[in-house]
Amino acid sequence: MTAAWVDGVPVSAAAVSAERARLRSGPAAARLPRDGTADGRQLRRWITQRVVIRRLLDRECAARGLDPATAPPLTPDAALLGTAAADVLTVSPGARAVFAAVTAAVAVPDDEVRALHDRDPPNRPERWTIRQAFSRDSPPAALPDTASDVDPRTLLPAVRAAAGPDPELVRTELGWHLVARDAVIPAGPVPYASVREELAATLTDRARQTAFARWLDAALAARTRLAPGYEHPADPANPDATHRH
Repeated sequence: MTAAWVDGVPVSAAAVSAERARLRSGPAAARLPRDGTADGRQLRRWITQRVVIRRLLDRECAARGLDPATAPPLTPDAALLGTAAADVLTVSPGARAVFAAVTAAVAVPDDEVRALHDRDPPNRPERWTIRQAFSRDSPPAALPDTASDVDPRTLLPAVRAAAGPDPELVRTELGWHLVARDAVIPAGPVPYASVREELAATLTDRARQTAFARWLDAALAARTRLAPGYEHPADPANPDATHRH
């Protein structure tokens, strides 16, 4: 019995059943719905999506001559990709290689990055520049020449209270601390230049996943076919569907 076709090649119902059996023998087994119920049939349809997507991406990887071993890391966002595609990208290096190839040209213009910063500028907490010497058994003789930029909330309360412009010696349950605070950097918005690369990376990752989702939807529509009983879980013709796209 055939559950689906990918590029005209049958995907057997046995392949779907095998994947379902694997899931039922894994750590999520207790949370899976029982077979024979509406939710159980929806699980079968979701598993079919997962199997079909992996078959399609494996074929695409081979057709493009991609090496799965070179696939860069990826943290799939199920909200952008859908749960089945996100799951396949999590476990399949070949799928990630296709993702990298399909989205290689995706870029976010600088003005979009700047607009994100201006709409919701990230704020930094107050920071201290301190010099600190520590000894477990006896008071340190001198402060180091090099200062550290720290979040004062991470300091031991006694050390935080002692830190001031002049060197101060304080003893805690850990030992002896000699500490001096050289500067206070007030809390406030982080300058655009300091976070541009981070914001650009976030926006680019989102744009790439959105672009891949669109590419995958088009590829699934053009290159796959599902047998009755194995429809997409949200297909309006599916009598067990509980939501609609």
